[in-house]
Amino acid sequence: MAKSETLVPRAGTVKAAVRLRKKAVITQQAVLYAVLGLFVILTLGPILFTLISSFKNNAQILGGFWSIPSPPQAANYEVAFAAIWRYTANTVGYAVTGSLLVVLLSAISGYTFAKKNFLGKEILFMMMLAIMMIPGVLTLIPSYVLYADLGLVNTPWVIIISSAAGGQIFGTFLCRSFMGGLSNELFDSAKIDGASEFTVFLKIVLPLTVPVLMTLFIMSSVGIYNEYIWPLLTIKSNEIQMIGVGLTQFKNQFGISDMGVEFAAYMISSIPLVLLFSFGMKYYIQGLTQGALKM
Repeated sequence: MAKSETLVPRAGTVKAAVRLRKKAVITQQAVLYAVLGLFVILTLGPILFTLISSFKNNAQILGGFWSIPSPPQAANYEVAFAAIWRYTANTVGYAVTGSLLVVLLSAISGYTFAKKNFLGKEILFMMMLAIMMIPGVLTLIPSYVLYADLGLVNTPWVIIISSAAGGQIFGTFLCRSFMGGLSNELFDSAKIDGASEFTVFLKIVLPLTVPVLMTLFIMSSVGIYNEYIWPLLTIKSNEIQMIGVGLTQFKNQFGISDMGVEFAAYMISSIPLVLLFSFGMKYYIQGLTQGALKM
């Protein structure tokens, strides 16, 4: 009887502890979801405000920031699209071309630094990394003078070449870190079978590094797409201007901004980046994860 009497309170104590543990876990999850929900609201709030405001005119926006547009000004999107479609097309072209060059050059240089031995390799690589510590604003005027002397100012090449050169260092670092973890036996066996260096790079290195290359492509594309200072300084013609500068030119004949059309232009200009992340997010996350594991 003594044993049974001592077991009952112990069993009850265990059940009480389990219930307390469950309550603690539920409370922690509730707090976590509340914090994440707050972050979601803070992230989506500006986007929702922009979307609502894109269907208003100036009077509706100033009369009530969060009010539902009545009536909706759908014509804002027609005006905005007619004004920025060329800027958007130019920027997408620059971003794709420049990012492809960044990916190609970074893959080649990353493979060279990761798998090849030559005199001064580490010193050269550290010098390249040191360039990343120099703020871009310090090289703005020398870069402009260089491109002006080359006759590239006010041409698409001033954006494409500068983008390819600017993303090269980080791309090389990312590719070298990832490719350095690839097994050397793969390359040795391929060379024993008679594969050339070009074949090894094309059929072994590139397929194995697709996630990292996609990550680099997305990061480079976003960086080029959001450029503002460099195109403002180097491009004067509206025919080849970028979207970042084009979005600042919504003035009517009296010098007043049409805010509804401007918000509509913001929404239209974000579509390429939304599509890019929608189709490339899987590779983007995979590339960041694998790159972190390799490093």
